[in-house]
Amino acid sequence: MIKLMRPDKPKELEKNETSLTEEYKKTGKSVWRKDYIVKALMEMSHNKCCYCETNLTTQARNMEVEHYHFKDGYPDEVVSWENLLPSCRQCNSNKGTYDTIKDGDIIKPTDDDPRDYLYLHCFMIKSKDNALESKGRKTVDILDLNNRTRLVNPRIQIASEIDEKLQNIYEKMCAYANRQDGKQYGRSRITNGILDLLKLAQPDAEYSAFISTVLSKAKDYQETKKMMETFDLWTSEMEDLHNTMISIKLDTK
Repeated sequence: MIKLMRPDKPKELEKNETSLTEEYKKTGKSVWRKDYIVKALMEMSHNKCCYCETNLTTQARNMEVEHYHFKDGYPDEVVSWENLLPSCRQCNSNKGTYDTIKDGDIIKPTDDDPRDYLYLHCFMIKSKDNALESKGRKTVDILDLNNRTRLVNPRIQIASEIDEKLQNIYEKMCAYANRQDGKQYGRSRITNGILDLLKLAQPDAEYSAFISTVLSKAKDYQETKKMMETFDLWTSEMEDLHNTMISIKLDTK
């Protein structure tokens, strides 16, 4: 989960908010499924679920408009822009009719920075405050953010792939650094490989909070970066991507 910046309310919603709210109250129709609402929410979240960061543009992962204050309990907020979030079907279902007013807040990525509440430990998302009623603990438990099949297993697979790629890049960088003849064999594979990995750790990438944490903490990445800087292979583009990665990574314990 990463911090999201909510854009201004769509102009069409400003015009139609009252009438859409009344229509929902009378008919129960899904008035929030307007193209201009869905499009704005998807752009806000980089086409990902705001909670688990799964990509919502792939097959069988349709985006659902999630109501932070659930719609049946708070019908006046059914198209209130500040109440709407982009969610995958599973997270939306997990949250269900949980009452974020009466029963306590969960993390709202447009208002809260998830890094203030969550950390990563052994592929699991944990709450910094372990109290059962803490915002972080409730978020993880209610949304089932450590579901083994749906989320933890993919994290393990991604981490394994990153480790394998990093090991290969690090070995190439060591060989490059140890050359005595001045030849630059392997330079493009090193630079392109690091760029590819850094792009996986950006806000628009799936599971970006997890990937940025794993990549930034990896010893092979840290050592490769140092050597690339020494040999003038580290570019301003890489530095920008690195800094963005650092800005969204989770703490580890």
